[in-house]
Amino acid sequence: MIKRLIKDVAYPIIKSRPDFLIIGEQKAGTTSLYNYLTQHPQIFGNIGWKEVRYFDRPEHYNQGFGWYLSHFPSKLRKGDQLTCDASPNYLSYEFVPERIKKDLGTIKMIAVLREPVSRAYSAWQMFHSFVDIDNDHLRRFYDKRSFAEAVEEEFSPDFDHTKYPFRYNYVGRGKYVHHLENYYNYFDKENILVLNMNQFRTNLDAVLNRVCDFLDIDHFPPAILENLKQEKYNKGKYQFEKSPADQEKIEFLKSYFVPFNEKLYKLLGEDYNW
Repeated sequence: MIKRLIKDVAYPIIKSRPDFLIIGEQKAGTTSLYNYLTQHPQIFGNIGWKEVRYFDRPEHYNQGFGWYLSHFPSKLRKGDQLTCDASPNYLSYEFVPERIKKDLGTIKMIAVLREPVSRAYSAWQMFHSFVDIDNDHLRRFYDKRSFAEAVEEEFSPDFDHTKYPFRYNYVGRGKYVHHLENYYNYFDKENILVLNMNQFRTNLDAVLNRVCDFLDIDHFPPAILENLKQEKYNKGKYQFEKSPADQEKIEFLKSYFVPFNEKLYKLLGEDYNW
């Protein structure tokens, strides 16, 4: 209790707050973006893991704002650099934007989107691969279901995600238009930069310079940009043979997401051609 009191009183005075957030989506390139940005001379990386996950995890949020600030450098150490919280679950949890607004006020945020069917399957591959992972924390999130079983269960009207150790939400996370509309209830559109993951592959220079303009910092030095083009972060090493049932669900989801994607394009004024 005393330790928390010290954090709650002292940290808001001596610790820096995040200057911007990378809010998601999961398996859409947020790790790559974070690692790219932390190589910029005007950006200071987090102390420890990139994903603070303060606003979406009750066990973190209940520890208070001082606990959150403990993950960021002191104001003195940070200097004029920018710091960020890159937690890809923030985008799809409906209660998160209200918490961000309450605790951080108006802040710049970046959302990275990926074609929703490939994102869903990639997320399932990751969780399904945790059965043999050499990490006790991650192993508990192992999803033993096939992709087809997971999708079918998610469409069930009486599905209860709380019976699982993680809110996988393979389909729900891909309804980006709903998540962004939720954020726009609390923040102006100009506060949220929305990127398409495909752009990282086709024109990394333009994407990163767009981020720099959004954050009001200098463009990346050319030498750093050249090095970044050679880097790959958080590339999944898991590969599973698609069963006929899984492939059938993938084709179903491609059609299912069409109206959601069309609404997204209208909201953003940009067609991703998914």
